[in-house]
Amino acid sequence: MGALFSPDSKFMRIMSRVGDLMIMNLIFLVTCIPIVTIGASLTALYTVCFRFGTEKEGKMVRTYFKAFKENFKQSTLLWLVILIFGVTSAFNTYFFYIMPGTIRWCFVLFSCLFVLIVLTAGYTFPLLSQFSNSMISTFKNALIFSVGYLPRSLLMAVFNLFPFALLLLDFYRFLQMGFLWIVLYFATAAYVNSILLKKVFAPYMPNKEEEITE
Repeated sequence: MGALFSPDSKFMRIMSRVGDLMIMNLIFLVTCIPIVTIGASLTALYTVCFRFGTEKEGKMVRTYFKAFKENFKQSTLLWLVILIFGVTSAFNTYFFYIMPGTIRWCFVLFSCLFVLIVLTAGYTFPLLSQFSNSMISTFKNALIFSVGYLPRSLLMAVFNLFPFALLLLDFYRFLQMGFLWIVLYFATAAYVNSILLKKVFAPYMPNKEEEITE
């Protein structure tokens, strides 16, 4: 029993990481409140998650707010672009779906566009947290990765969209799981995604200052 609660035991390391994720989840939600800051918050969260388990882990709260400040402008612009295109494509998907006649099938085009935006968004902020690139290069790289690693991209999309899909499909169940969203979910999803992305980004990581593509 004593070995189980030893600071160096696997159980205590896991519990320590869970505690870290709980702290980061609360900070993330607070900094997301203005909505327009979600992009900066995601970039900061991924910055911290990518450092977990490495020699750069350091003080996570300080790392979070430093990354939030440094990437605020670019990540906010990227987020607003993604939000506008995502909402527009989602609206058009629904609009054409309820239309009569053959024009109704235009919803397929917009639904595919919506899925592509979601998959690209899943890479945009992790890329921004790890590489210095222009907005256009970041979008281009995110699109290339999302299509090139499609199974991984779909898995990440499931993690990213699950709470919002549940909100639309089963509001009561969403409320039942409210404690999970507030305490742990979003930081955990980012942490799992960062693990999935480390192998994807690994070939480009030796020189972090170097862009992935020009």
